Amino acid sequence: MAESVQQHTDSHGSSTAAWTGVGIMLVAAALICLGIVLAMPLLWIVGTLGFIGGALAWIIMSKAGYGDGGPKNKVGH
Repeated sequence: MAESVQQHTDSHGSSTAAWTGVGIMLVAAALICLGIVLAMPLLWIVGTLGFIGGALAWIIMSKAGYGDGGPKNKVGH
């Protein structure tokens, strides 16, 4: 009895776009926390804008081919 073995290709969302977006959002979250703790509204506003920028970077990079399964994505291959 021969069983066919399929290669597992699910990357669980690991892509260049995802890593970049999450990295930007982690730094932004740290700025938000620091701004709140130090009572510096400008710092948490910059962090909030950075967080939104990270989400936009993720979306734009995914549409540019760097997302999961995209032709330019090199992560997880």
